[in-house]
Amino acid sequence: MNIYTHPLPAHSNVPYLPLHLKELLLSYIARYRLTGLTLDQLQDLLAESNNNTGDPSDRIQTNIKHLDLSRSIGSSLSCDELDRSFAFTSLTHLCLANPGTNISWSSLLALSRNQSDLTHLSLAYWPMASPSPGDSDRVSATLQSLSCLSSTLTKLQYFDLEGCSEWISILLSDRSHVVDWSGGWKQVRCLNLSQGPMPIAISLEGGQAMENWIRGEVVARQIGDNIDNVRKCVGKLDVPPVRLEHGWSPDNFMINFLVDRAYERSRMESSSPATATDAPTGRFRGPGL
Repeated sequence: MNIYTHPLPAHSNVPYLPLHLKELLLSYIARYRLTGLTLDQLQDLLAESNNNTGDPSDRIQTNIKHLDLSRSIGSSLSCDELDRSFAFTSLTHLCLANPGTNISWSSLLALSRNQSDLTHLSLAYWPMASPSPGDSDRVSATLQSLSCLSSTLTKLQYFDLEGCSEWISILLSDRSHVVDWSGGWKQVRCLNLSQGPMPIAISLEGGQAMENWIRGEVVARQIGDNIDNVRKCVGKLDVPPVRLEHGWSPDNFMINFLVDRAYERSRMESSSPATATDAPTGRFRGPGL
């Protein structure tokens, strides 16, 4: 069987696998398969074996905890299909990274309302939300979508927004207060704001690409400051600071030096350590899925 392109055979051994091995198989397929999984293929993977015949049964294992659908959502599978076809009872880790072009934030919100036990969510490389017809404000649409997620996924601890740096600075805008970091998302301890691949040239004169990358790192730090300040202002002193994942080792002296210098310069140039315009300024894998 070629997992990269072909569906599962009707009588494969997959239904016999323990659930934790099916979770690992899904992650392996998500990482190496050239195309995403379809609804039928996902149902085949999650089918239970018939105790009498050993053949796949019509029953679906809904007690899966880790579900990796990287490259599937928005291409071969939709959030609506996932929501209509599966009633997951134990799902805590959901990876929807690297989506196709047909993704829908509104469908994601509908799915999230039925998966309120999620503790880990990856939306790596998702674009901004599309506004409602007749509107053109993608900033408001995206912030409102994040606001809705913060009110439904109140058990979330890890939020992966790797590769979203083209729009992530909206979390510093005057309207970002709608995202409830001190209430619904007070349990978020780790936020992945990695920009993705780092520019090859790491030097004091690294060129425009390096400048943009450093600016993105500063924005990420400012977002972390903003979240911590919001929590302190509402008296959440018992909540530990949010930990940021940047996608590079904190032991890298040169990167730390460049980012620290730019960050301190931004603090001196601003009366507040976390201010920005509504306009995005720049450009997970690894949420433990």
